[in-house]
Amino acid sequence: MSDRLPVARVLFVCTANECRSPFAAAIATRAAATLPVEFDSAGLDAWRRPVPPVGLAHARELGLDVKAHVSRRVHIDGLWDYDLVLGLSRVHIRELLSVEPELRSRLFTLKQFARWIPDHPRPKASRLGPWLDREARRPGTDFLGDSADDDIADPVGQPIDDWRVMSNDLTHAIQAIIDGLFPGGATIRNGQ
Repeated sequence: MSDRLPVARVLFVCTANECRSPFAAAIATRAAATLPVEFDSAGLDAWRRPVPPVGLAHARELGLDVKAHVSRRVHIDGLWDYDLVLGLSRVHIRELLSVEPELRSRLFTLKQFARWIPDHPRPKASRLGPWLDREARRPGTDFLGDSADDDIADPVGQPIDDWRVMSNDLTHAIQAIIDGLFPGGATIRNGQ
Protein backbone atom coordinates (compact mmCIF):
# COMPACT_ATOMS: atom_id res chain seq x y z
CA MET A 1 0.00 0.00 0.00
CA SER A 2 1.34 3.43 -0.95
CA ASP A 3 1.77 6.26 1.55
CA ARG A 4 1.14 8.80 -1.20
CA LEU A 5 -2.00 10.86 -0.96
CA PRO A 6 -4.27 10.87 -4.01
CA VAL A 7 -4.11 14.13 -5.97
CA ALA A 8 -6.76 16.52 -4.71
CA ARG A 9 -8.43 19.00 -7.08
CA VAL A 10 -9.40 22.42 -5.73
CA LEU A 11 -11.34 25.13 -7.57
CA PHE A 12 -11.30 28.80 -6.55
CA VAL A 13 -14.38 30.77 -7.66
CA CYS A 14 -14.95 34.51 -7.74
CA THR A 15 -17.18 36.80 -9.77
CA ALA A 16 -15.37 37.35 -13.07
CA ASN A 17 -12.20 35.25 -12.69
CA GLU A 18 -10.01 38.29 -13.31
CA CYS A 19 -8.46 38.92 -9.90
CA ARG A 20 -9.25 36.98 -6.71
CA SER A 21 -9.57 33.44 -8.03
CA PRO A 22 -6.62 33.53 -10.47
CA PHE A 23 -4.42 35.05 -7.75
CA ALA A 24 -5.58 32.39 -5.28
CA ALA A 25 -4.79 29.62 -7.77
CA ALA A 26 -1.36 31.10 -8.57
CA ILE A 27 -0.44 31.59 -4.90
CA ALA A 28 -1.64 28.10 -3.96
CA THR A 29 0.00 26.40 -6.95
CA ARG A 30 3.37 27.92 -6.13
CA ALA A 31 3.06 27.11 -2.42
CA ALA A 32 1.97 23.52 -2.95
CA ALA A 33 4.16 22.68 -5.95
CA THR A 34 5.51 19.51 -4.32
CA LEU A 35 2.20 18.36 -2.83
CA PRO A 36 -0.49 16.11 -4.35
CA VAL A 37 -2.94 18.89 -5.14
CA GLU A 38 -3.98 20.81 -8.24
CA PHE A 39 -5.61 24.25 -8.23
CA ASP A 40 -7.85 25.85 -10.81
CA SER A 41 -9.95 29.02 -10.98
CA ALA A 42 -13.17 30.18 -12.60
CA GLY A 43 -15.83 32.87 -12.28
CA LEU A 44 -19.59 32.96 -12.01
CA ASP A 45 -19.50 35.45 -14.89
CA ALA A 46 -16.48 35.55 -17.15
CA TRP A 47 -15.87 37.40 -20.37
CA ARG A 48 -12.53 35.93 -21.49
CA ARG A 49 -10.60 38.91 -20.16
CA PRO A 50 -7.06 39.04 -18.77
CA VAL A 51 -5.99 40.19 -15.34
CA PRO A 52 -6.16 44.04 -15.34
CA PRO A 53 -2.86 45.96 -15.68
CA VAL A 54 -2.72 46.90 -11.98
CA GLY A 55 -3.15 43.21 -11.14
CA LEU A 56 -0.33 42.28 -13.50
CA ALA A 57 1.91 44.85 -11.79
CA HIS A 58 1.05 43.38 -8.39
CA ALA A 59 1.62 39.83 -9.65
CA ARG A 60 5.12 40.90 -10.71
CA GLU A 61 5.72 42.22 -7.17
CA LEU A 62 4.83 38.77 -5.84
CA GLY A 63 6.82 36.90 -8.47
CA LEU A 64 3.64 35.37 -9.90
CA ASP A 65 3.03 34.96 -13.60
CA VAL A 66 -0.62 35.54 -14.49
CA LYS A 67 0.02 37.21 -17.88
CA ALA A 68 -1.46 34.30 -19.82
CA HIS A 69 -4.58 34.05 -17.66
CA VAL A 70 -7.89 34.58 -19.44
CA SER A 71 -11.07 34.54 -17.39
CA ARG A 72 -13.33 31.54 -17.74
CA ARG A 73 -16.77 30.71 -16.49
CA VAL A 74 -17.54 27.96 -13.97
CA HIS A 75 -18.92 24.86 -15.66
CA ILE A 76 -21.65 23.70 -13.33
CA ASP A 77 -21.60 20.19 -14.84
CA GLY A 78 -17.90 19.95 -13.95
CA LEU A 79 -18.12 20.94 -10.28
CA TRP A 80 -18.08 17.30 -9.14
CA ASP A 81 -14.67 16.96 -10.82
CA TYR A 82 -13.31 18.96 -7.86
CA ASP A 83 -12.77 17.69 -4.34
CA LEU A 84 -13.16 21.16 -2.87
CA VAL A 85 -14.69 24.37 -4.23
CA LEU A 86 -13.64 27.58 -2.48
CA GLY A 87 -15.57 30.76 -3.13
CA LEU A 88 -13.98 34.12 -2.45
CA SER A 89 -17.21 35.33 -0.84
CA ARG A 90 -20.42 33.85 0.49
CA VAL A 91 -22.33 35.10 -2.54
CA HIS A 92 -20.21 32.87 -4.77
CA ILE A 93 -20.97 29.83 -2.64
CA ARG A 94 -24.70 30.61 -2.47
CA GLU A 95 -24.82 30.85 -6.26
CA LEU A 96 -23.13 27.47 -6.67
CA LEU A 97 -25.25 25.93 -3.92
CA SER A 98 -28.42 27.11 -5.64
CA VAL A 99 -27.60 25.13 -8.79
CA GLU A 100 -25.81 22.16 -7.18
CA PRO A 101 -27.17 21.67 -3.61
CA GLU A 102 -25.74 18.15 -3.30
CA LEU A 103 -22.23 19.64 -3.45
CA ARG A 104 -22.77 21.44 -0.11
CA SER A 105 -20.15 19.53 1.87
CA ARG A 106 -17.46 20.46 -0.69
CA LEU A 107 -18.40 24.17 -0.82
CA PHE A 108 -16.76 26.70 1.48
CA THR A 109 -15.55 30.22 1.28
CA LEU A 110 -11.76 30.29 1.33
CA LYS A 111 -11.75 31.82 4.80
CA GLN A 112 -14.39 29.37 6.11
CA PHE A 113 -12.29 26.42 5.05
CA ALA A 114 -9.14 28.00 6.51
CA ARG A 115 -10.94 28.17 9.87
CA TRP A 116 -12.59 24.73 9.55
CA ILE A 117 -9.66 22.52 8.49
CA PRO A 118 -7.40 22.93 11.58
CA ASP A 119 -10.13 21.38 13.76
CA HIS A 120 -10.89 18.58 11.28
CA PRO A 121 -7.66 16.75 10.47
CA ARG A 122 -7.81 14.80 7.25
CA PRO A 123 -6.91 11.14 7.77
CA LYS A 124 -3.75 10.08 5.99
CA ALA A 125 -4.32 8.77 2.46
CA SER A 126 -8.00 9.74 2.41
CA ARG A 127 -9.39 11.21 -0.79
CA LEU A 128 -10.32 14.81 -0.08
CA GLY A 129 -13.73 14.96 -1.80
CA PRO A 130 -15.25 11.79 -0.35
CA TRP A 131 -13.82 12.66 3.08
CA LEU A 132 -15.49 16.09 2.93
CA ASP A 133 -18.74 14.45 1.83
CA ARG A 134 -18.69 12.53 5.13
CA GLU A 135 -17.17 15.13 7.47
CA ALA A 136 -18.15 18.59 6.31
CA ARG A 137 -21.87 18.68 6.92
CA ARG A 138 -22.60 22.25 7.98
CA PRO A 139 -25.80 24.21 8.53
CA GLY A 140 -27.12 26.27 5.64
CA THR A 141 -26.74 29.37 7.81
CA ASP A 142 -23.00 29.17 7.10
CA PHE A 143 -23.80 30.63 3.69
CA LEU A 144 -26.32 33.35 4.59
CA GLY A 145 -25.61 37.06 4.40
CA ASP A 146 -22.29 38.76 3.81
CA SER A 147 -19.42 38.52 6.24
CA ALA A 148 -16.06 40.25 6.40
CA ASP A 149 -14.91 37.08 8.16
CA ASP A 150 -15.60 35.12 4.98
CA ASP A 151 -15.29 37.52 2.07
CA ILE A 152 -12.14 38.59 0.23
CA ALA A 153 -12.64 42.13 -1.12
CA ASP A 154 -12.71 42.52 -4.90
CA PRO A 155 -9.81 44.81 -5.97
CA VAL A 156 -10.86 45.36 -9.60
CA GLY A 157 -10.93 49.07 -10.35
CA GLN A 158 -9.03 49.81 -7.15
CA PRO A 159 -5.42 50.96 -6.58
CA ILE A 160 -2.58 48.51 -6.13
CA ASP A 161 -2.78 48.76 -2.32
CA ASP A 162 -6.17 47.03 -2.48
CA TRP A 163 -4.60 44.26 -4.57
CA ARG A 164 -1.93 43.90 -1.89
CA VAL A 165 -4.60 43.52 0.80
CA MET A 166 -6.33 40.89 -1.34
CA SER A 167 -3.16 38.85 -1.92
CA ASN A 168 -2.22 39.10 1.75
CA ASP A 169 -5.67 37.79 2.77
CA LEU A 170 -5.39 35.01 0.20
CA THR A 171 -1.89 34.05 1.34
CA HIS A 172 -2.86 33.72 5.01
CA ALA A 173 -5.96 31.65 4.27
CA ILE A 174 -4.17 29.41 1.74
CA GLN A 175 -1.32 28.76 4.17
CA ALA A 176 -3.82 27.65 6.84
CA ILE A 177 -5.46 25.33 4.30
CA ILE A 178 -2.17 23.80 3.16
CA ASP A 179 -1.14 23.30 6.79
CA GLY A 180 -4.45 21.59 7.50
CA LEU A 181 -4.48 19.34 4.45
CA PHE A 182 -0.75 18.61 4.36
CA PRO A 183 0.81 19.20 7.80
CA GLY A 184 4.42 20.32 7.37
CA GLY A 185 3.97 20.26 3.60
CA ALA A 186 4.82 23.76 2.34
CA THR A 187 5.29 27.36 3.38
CA ILE A 188 4.23 30.28 1.24
CA ARG A 189 7.08 32.62 0.38
CA ASN A 190 6.29 36.30 0.74
CA GLY A 191 6.51 37.90 -2.70
CA GLN A 192 9.02 35.43 -4.11
